[in-house]
Amino acid sequence: MKVIIDHIRLVTLFYIAFPLLPFFGGWVRLEFAIPLILLLGLGCFQYYNSLTFKENERFRKRDIWVGIAIVSFWLLFSGAGGMGFQFDDHNKNNTLTWELSNNAWPLEYMVDGDRMYLSHYLSYYIMGPFLAGFIGYMYAQAAVFLWTGLGVFLGLFWLARATKNFNWRFFLFVIFFGGVALFSFVLKYKSGFMVELFARLKSHGYVFWMNGWDVIPVNYMGITDMLYWTPQHFIPALLGVGLILNMGLIDKNIKYLPFILSLLAMWSPLILVGLFPFFLYVLWTNKMEGIFNYVNLIIAPLLFGVLFSYLLAIDSGELIKQFIFSYVGERHSSLSTKIVLYFYFILFEVLVWVIPIVVLKWRKWEAGEKPLFLLTCIVLILVPLYRFGLWNDWCTRVSVPALLVLLVYVFKTFMEEKSLRKYSLVVILILSSLGATMDLVGSIYYSGFKPKFAPPTENQVKTLPEICISFPITQFVAKENTFFFKYLARKK
Repeated sequence: MKVIIDHIRLVTLFYIAFPLLPFFGGWVRLEFAIPLILLLGLGCFQYYNSLTFKENERFRKRDIWVGIAIVSFWLLFSGAGGMGFQFDDHNKNNTLTWELSNNAWPLEYMVDGDRMYLSHYLSYYIMGPFLAGFIGYMYAQAAVFLWTGLGVFLGLFWLARATKNFNWRFFLFVIFFGGVALFSFVLKYKSGFMVELFARLKSHGYVFWMNGWDVIPVNYMGITDMLYWTPQHFIPALLGVGLILNMGLIDKNIKYLPFILSLLAMWSPLILVGLFPFFLYVLWTNKMEGIFNYVNLIIAPLLFGVLFSYLLAIDSGELIKQFIFSYVGERHSSLSTKIVLYFYFILFEVLVWVIPIVVLKWRKWEAGEKPLFLLTCIVLILVPLYRFGLWNDWCTRVSVPALLVLLVYVFKTFMEEKSLRKYSLVVILILSSLGATMDLVGSIYYSGFKPKFAPPTENQVKTLPEICISFPITQFVAKENTFFFKYLARKK
């Protein structure tokens, strides 16, 4: 099957950029919104003009259609938009879907007697309400699911292409890839681990915190955990990594990459932080060729500046910020215990994949593969050392791009290795599948073994202040005297 790659490039840019239109229109004063929309359109137009639409690539029909079937099945039980079981993190998604569909923009709240405004990354949340919220809340949820699906398909296309082995098996690796928590699970529950396993399958348990042993606040999510818990972070990570690897290493054309990546700020700032080392790497390998144009030097900084003035309007003073070895916790563990558990975490989340890749690719590295692989390892080893937020969003989110790059290396090694040793990676994949199995089987069981569209009803959805119980609401809202809301925001 022939695919014109520039069509996929254009749809990807549209997907990343389009949510900024309702944001500018709904949050920004008209005299600023119009120029910002024109600048965004001009940047997109310049990218469109750079495309030739003549580059065809052939993919086997079986790989495409089987891949679509696998990913569609995965998505139908993801919880996005109410399709399948929803983990607790979807409470905020449902709240914002309802509030963005029913309340005037910009969203405002009374917090301790102060008028405050929503100041949160909106590119994922805003599209369902924008496209269908005027019809009704349930239609907005359906649009959320469709928008999620489009982003996942686009991101996985670019990630699969980055492996240089576009094959339906890649999508199975995607679903079950993650760290190995099985040993921690068995060690914790010993002879009762099978009873606990079946209990968690029915009660929607999860295991991505287990390798920290409740002593150090670290976790790396498996890929299915990323989609089923936080699609708002998973999708921009997929797109960002896919574009960096394809534009920077395969197509060798980074002319508009800075502009496109800057638009991901409104998708997830922490994912953008995680993408930054890989962005610097492709800038270096491509010798920054072609990036010095007015789209990157003028338009991107202006848009980025406005977005960050909005995102940084919150007061982050109440959020936890510390190195993980400073964390006291309930057990008051010694420093030596924390250090040992940090290396335990790295072993079963990172080295469990890194070691077999190094062995299998010994003296078989392609040009440029080894430095990127080393960079990925360094990022994954360093990220857990710092904690930001009650649930350590720094570790959980910033790690996602590097984990996706590691997945690319895992599958690429599997496809290129000719000996039976390659199946050691399949064994590790099976060992790492515990979290994904719990997510998927639990949602299938909840849904009655068939796709089930059942988002919470409007009466069941809580307001943003109501869901902010175990964490401060100030991480989502900002005062009206902050720079963005004082000078740039619309007034009601």
